[in-house]
Amino acid sequence: MAANTSLSLTSLDFDTLKSNFKGFLTSQPQFKDFNFEGSNMNVLLDVMSYNTYLNSFYLNMVSSEMFMDTAQKYDSVVSHAKELNYLPKSAKSSLATVYFDASTIGITPPFSIPKGVTFSGTNSNGVFTFSTNQLHNYQSANSTYTVTGLNLYEGVYTTDVFVVDYTVETQRFLLTNENIDIDSLTVTVSESGNDTVFARVQTLFGLSEVSNVYFLQGAQNGLYEVVFGDGLFGRKPDNLAVLSIEYRVCSGPMADGIDSFLCTMDLGQINGGTASISTPVASAISAGGADPESIESIRFSAPRYFATQQRALASDDYSSLVLDNYGGQIDAVSVYGGETLEPKQYGRVVVSLKPMGGTVTPDYLKNEISSFLKAYTSLPTRIIIADPEYFYLGINTVVQYEKVSTTKLVTELQSLIVNSISTWGQDNLGQFGTDFRYSKFVAAIDAVDTSITSNNTDVYMIKRLSPLLGYASGFSISFNNSASIEQTSPGYTKNKPFHDEPVLTSTKFTYMDADGNTWENCFFRDDNLGTIVIYSVIDGEFTVINPLIGTINYVTGRVDIQKFIATYYDQYIAIKYKTLNKDVIIGQNAIALIDINSYDVNVSVIETLK
Repeated sequence: MAANTSLSLTSLDFDTLKSNFKGFLTSQPQFKDFNFEGSNMNVLLDVMSYNTYLNSFYLNMVSSEMFMDTAQKYDSVVSHAKELNYLPKSAKSSLATVYFDASTIGITPPFSIPKGVTFSGTNSNGVFTFSTNQLHNYQSANSTYTVTGLNLYEGVYTTDVFVVDYTVETQRFLLTNENIDIDSLTVTVSESGNDTVFARVQTLFGLSEVSNVYFLQGAQNGLYEVVFGDGLFGRKPDNLAVLSIEYRVCSGPMADGIDSFLCTMDLGQINGGTASISTPVASAISAGGADPESIESIRFSAPRYFATQQRALASDDYSSLVLDNYGGQIDAVSVYGGETLEPKQYGRVVVSLKPMGGTVTPDYLKNEISSFLKAYTSLPTRIIIADPEYFYLGINTVVQYEKVSTTKLVTELQSLIVNSISTWGQDNLGQFGTDFRYSKFVAAIDAVDTSITSNNTDVYMIKRLSPLLGYASGFSISFNNSASIEQTSPGYTKNKPFHDEPVLTSTKFTYMDADGNTWENCFFRDDNLGTIVIYSVIDGEFTVINPLIGTINYVTGRVDIQKFIATYYDQYIAIKYKTLNKDVIIGQNAIALIDINSYDVNVSVIETLK
């Protein structure tokens, strides 16, 4: 039987389907005299087209949900991730480490702060409850106890209770809250009057029929499910055992940015006496809160995590393992070999970490990640946990606008431009190896207001140096960009030292020379010939203090500064570097941020005739 050429399958929309039906029926001799636009036949064709369209749409959606790449429903993506042994990241509690003093009466050491003691803190999003995650004991030789290093996690603890019943074939242990922090999970199994805490594992390696472990996996509607062993790999709880699953429900990043707290429980009564405490103050504002992982993040991370196969060999393996297990605390990871260091350190792997909501990862978290990774390395490599190399960008911009085209004041436009610069930096920078693109940046300034006609913007790189006070310190900096240099009449003479604009400058510091003399109001700069000097301006007189404190390579952007002793007026000495190109290229293991302290925004009016 020959194929029917009257059928067309190239489109499945309603109108095309109806047209195809008409064409097919018209080609049949039985219907050649029918009026297909008549009311009865037209209604039948509408019904057939509508039914066909619904079926095709439904089948298309079903087939899309069958694959990780095309699935649109969260439950479908989680189901596919489960096949790859990938656990979607949960919400993460914001963390604050606080300190305070407790003056007590009638309390003998130790002064205890148990798990679950609550504190409250306030930010622009409202009032949030923080709680301790374990017992802390503090000692004192008198009645005053100094509490330091107390970790507070945002959220409150709740417990789901289940009874194991093997007569129910479809029994599942689904946790009842969406915004749980899975790092806080504690699974306790009560059997015959004995309580056993089960540990969470991710693989079957090393398990036996007596291993007290459980597995955690994603479930529908953003929930999580606890799964126990089958009696061969992991012990099965006894029938009628009671499961108590305790966890913390949190608000994610909403609770970040809190620096002082109020204890909402009576610590004196808890310790059998009375206690008066000072206001708990955070050593750093609360940070690290995170929302549950999104569909797109799961789609990206699950295949890459599966590729690690529970080992760390390639650089992507290290990154995937860290982000999967510490995704709520670590924002980005860069991994590179020790052979790229100076001096070279063969056989080492450097894992550079950018934390959530900050620039430097706390030491306790670095140590935790280092210990975690060592369990996955198959070669005797030594892991180095490092901080990213940060370069900051200073902005000088002159913006022109037409006064007749706006009702905004100059100060309003300045504020809007500053906010736009900050937002652009947050959206386009802050990740490893992300370059600064000048054209996109200046376009964002022009787009602030329709009255803005143009902007003339200069961008320079900044490296922050923090020498140890009272100790000689040297530095090597790779700006990784060629310099913008004018060599018209380089060099200097006393009291009229330099004729050209420098490539490298710095903020002010106090310098101690080799003879122990102290010089105030000192600065770094280059002489346009590759030499870096220290000069001072005292009572308006320009004096070179050290004519050779370092060198600069204008082609590669490498700067070497010899050891020097200095004190400075801020938390760092800012080294400023003018690049040849307007685009600033950032190395793969470095991060660029816009320096909020180095904005210079000027707005000028263009008078136009209308």
